Amino acid sequence: MIDQERTAAGSDEGIDLVAFFGLAWRNKYLIVLSTVVCGLIAAYFAFTAIPLYRAEVVVSEVHDRSMGGAASLVNQLGGLVSLGGVGLRNGDNASVEAQAVLQSRYLVETFITRQNLLPQIFPKDGKYATLWRAVRKFRSDVLNIRPDVRRGVTTISIEWTDPTTAARWANEIISLANELIRTRALNDSSRNILYLKDQIGHTNVIELQRVLYDLIENETKTLMLANERTEYAFTIIDPAVAPEVHVSPQRTVIVLFGIVIGLIVGTTVVAVRDNLRRRRGVADRGH
Repeated sequence: MIDQERTAAGSDEGIDLVAFFGLAWRNKYLIVLSTVVCGLIAAYFAFTAIPLYRAEVVVSEVHDRSMGGAASLVNQLGGLVSLGGVGLRNGDNASVEAQAVLQSRYLVETFITRQNLLPQIFPKDGKYATLWRAVRKFRSDVLNIRPDVRRGVTTISIEWTDPTTAARWANEIISLANELIRTRALNDSSRNILYLKDQIGHTNVIELQRVLYDLIENETKTLMLANERTEYAFTIIDPAVAPEVHVSPQRTVIVLFGIVIGLIVGTTVVAVRDNLRRRRGVADRGH
């Protein structure tokens, strides 16, 4: 009995499938028309959309630079800090600091301000052309930072309508990050040297004075390194070049998607029309 029911169900499914294809074939012109129209609409949007180009620069962190700042002072003073009453806090790791600056809002804000990018980010919507909105849009739509911890590199990509501009921005934002970190190192080292010299005059402990002089020498080396090296925190391994192929819109995918949507819409319309016709026929027979 169960086998007979399964056979009947399978037969009904086969009949329904055959009937569906028959219905689709009888209304093939409507389905084709819907497919063509949706495909043409998709093609219009695909070929009129403004193309975006992606430029990428690959960098690695410089690990041979001095830690600088309060971190190096604490590490080298160690237990002698308490002897002279030197109250210094341990600073962030240099690598963490570099990545933090690279992904900071301040970096993007400074970049937009120096490059005067507000008119380019908001060419039409003048009332929204604020620095805060520009930074948010730039970070969400233009800039992408992908650290690769395993390889020890970071990829910075810029997506923009002009390939040459995208490549230039990608390289220049790394230069700006190096500049900001280098400037901070210069300021910290200069301040620390003044602080250390002042501490030497306030202590009579010979061993502590010797350590303080060593620290002054270390901070002086940091000053020299920061003044001489432009790639202070990040070294460019693979500079960005102007791409020749856009990343969006993906015209083929969009057109194919439009064709599929048109096929679905056409088939759905045919099925709904047939269902309504059947219901009207049943209602007429009932009267």
